[in-house]
Amino acid sequence: MLAGKNILKTKTMEINYKIWFDADNIYLQNNKGKIGYLSLADYKPLLNASNEERNRYEFSPFGIHWAKLDEDLCFDGFIYN
Repeated sequence: MLAGKNILKTKTMEINYKIWFDADNIYLQNNKGKIGYLSLADYKPLLNASNEERNRYEFSPFGIHWAKLDEDLCFDGFIYN
């Protein structure tokens, strides 16, 4: 499992999210502590990426971006239980 935590500060808000992966999913813990997930099967670049490539991401006000993989995920797209 990989873990990453990043903080993005904008003029109007602070984003303090954590992401990690297992073999099948990417997980996101949001500012409120809720954990969401997405299936990597739906995101082939992330599914096929190395651990190093998965860890090279940036947060934006709306989601997560992997420049080298040309992949973007929106925070609102994660499934929360």
